[in-house]
Amino acid sequence: MKFLAISDVHGEDNENLITYLKNNDIDLVLITGDITNFGPLDFVDEFISKILGCDCDVMAVPGNCDPEGICNAINESGAFCLHKNIVAYGDAVLFGYGGSNPTPFNTPGEIQDNKIYGEVYELLANYDYVENKEVSKVKILVTHAPPYNTCADLTESGDHVGSQGILKSIHEFEPTINICGHIHEAKALCKIGTVTDVANPGMLKDNGAVLIDIEDGSNYEISIISLNE
Repeated sequence: MKFLAISDVHGEDNENLITYLKNNDIDLVLITGDITNFGPLDFVDEFISKILGCDCDVMAVPGNCDPEGICNAINESGAFCLHKNIVAYGDAVLFGYGGSNPTPFNTPGEIQDNKIYGEVYELLANYDYVENKEVSKVKILVTHAPPYNTCADLTESGDHVGSQGILKSIHEFEPTINICGHIHEAKALCKIGTVTDVANPGMLKDNGAVLIDIEDGSNYEISIISLNE
């Protein structure tokens, strides 16, 4: 089972993505926010329909640059808005949380970090409470904002600008993987602690993506790939 994660579309198609999906066996495409660039919402259906046409499922979370109504637009496109939801998919369980902690740019999808922490904590805690520990699952936290002070939130100026709430939740529940976005230049793969792989595919127009190849609930491989190679 293979997942492909992309981020920060910002209203721009990328034919390399469609070519890659047609030439590779991908089960699920994850979009980690900023499908639009402050709208229009019509682009969501146009963009996602091309991915669905490649015989892939699609799940997405909103980004800080997506306008009000983004989750409805995602669901109406035939994809699933993963924001504040938990979904079982084969040998994986996916948790979604969109938007970002506050930025200097006053974008529409900003959320106070203490609220991010409380809501991500609740998502992960709800699953932790009912999880069958005898059945291994690859637990994937899909966020727009990256966790603070990691490879995935480092700006060109050298500042770490990610979410401390997401970082704290990861420390407490140790999901297997956190796929994020938001910081376009921070295309990277690293680890928090000994368990959680953190991956930011970077901005879609730069042809970055994250490939997750899941053998079973205990074994997987994760890598950053280039869609134009």
